[in-house]
Amino acid sequence: MLPIKLDRWRNPISTLLRNCVEANPDIEFHSCSRPDSDEDRVLGDAFWRLPNIVKNCQTSMAFTRYDGVHTASITLHNQAAAVFAKARTVGKSLYLATVNLQVGPQDGKDWPLLKIAECLADGIVAVSTAASEGVKQRCAKRFLRIIPNGFDACYYDPHISDEEVLPESVRALPPGSFALYVGALEPRKHPEFVVELARRNPEIVFVGAGYVHPDGHHFVPMMHSMPNLLWLGHLDRRCIRALMQRAGVFVFPSEREGLALSVIEAMGMGLPVIGQPKTSMPELVRDATNGRLHDISNIDAWSGSLEYYLRRDSQERLAFGEITRANAVARYSWGAIGREYGAIYRQLFK
Repeated sequence: MLPIKLDRWRNPISTLLRNCVEANPDIEFHSCSRPDSDEDRVLGDAFWRLPNIVKNCQTSMAFTRYDGVHTASITLHNQAAAVFAKARTVGKSLYLATVNLQVGPQDGKDWPLLKIAECLADGIVAVSTAASEGVKQRCAKRFLRIIPNGFDACYYDPHISDEEVLPESVRALPPGSFALYVGALEPRKHPEFVVELARRNPEIVFVGAGYVHPDGHHFVPMMHSMPNLLWLGHLDRRCIRALMQRAGVFVFPSEREGLALSVIEAMGMGLPVIGQPKTSMPELVRDATNGRLHDISNIDAWSGSLEYYLRRDSQERLAFGEITRANAVARYSWGAIGREYGAIYRQLFK
């Protein structure tokens, strides 16, 4: 059982679990559906026709016997699903938990949720070394391995030109001329720092996209406050791909990430990434190789790196992009990651 609404193409948790389904056609999976967008509905039609995925409602899932439950986020809903499955089978159903965020005692409600997941889980995977911190020691006998997030290399391909989906204001920008931010408006991702970068660098155009987190509504007026910052709001992945294909650099000032899918997608599109040297970002960004790592206390360093990447000519961007993409494909292909989970299913749910 995968206790999540699977046909949500901009949701990284759904994306991970869909690829587990696709990479393991000999295993039967059950999940449920509630698409958010037209893209979800169209692509979901093909996904739900796969012979090894069964669409169930949450009520029926609670009364079905499962060999195992796999969750990729530590929510009360997911943990309740694991408890129901164990109760339905008198403890025979096993629970595999993927930890996708670095969580500590300072993290409010996420910390007790992680502790509950650690108590319930029969096997634990983490998406990065940073996300495994503490978990690996506390659950040494049940911690299985680190398996990173991945990306769809066939979809996120810089050779695909799809600019007709972009707003006219973005299509008017020369290729490689603007800085792109893709991330939720929430405190840990520091969207206010992107606003400050725009303030300090009025000659640079910044484009941003993402949904508004419940704790981030106060960021919305900030994102609209600078004339050189174009905030586009929540977009489907086709628009995100087109933005990445046209941007010159990806800025991601988050201070806490399990392993950021948007950063992996940006590298797969050949973009240099500027981020903070915190949590899992050094596992993705090799400083001065495929991007730069600067603390947000050093805004001058960010400005200097922005200027460096945006002033490159087209040949420099192309050469850099080919190397960056090749490395991303080698490290983060969804097919390989889905097969790694398949090996764990067969090991744990035998």
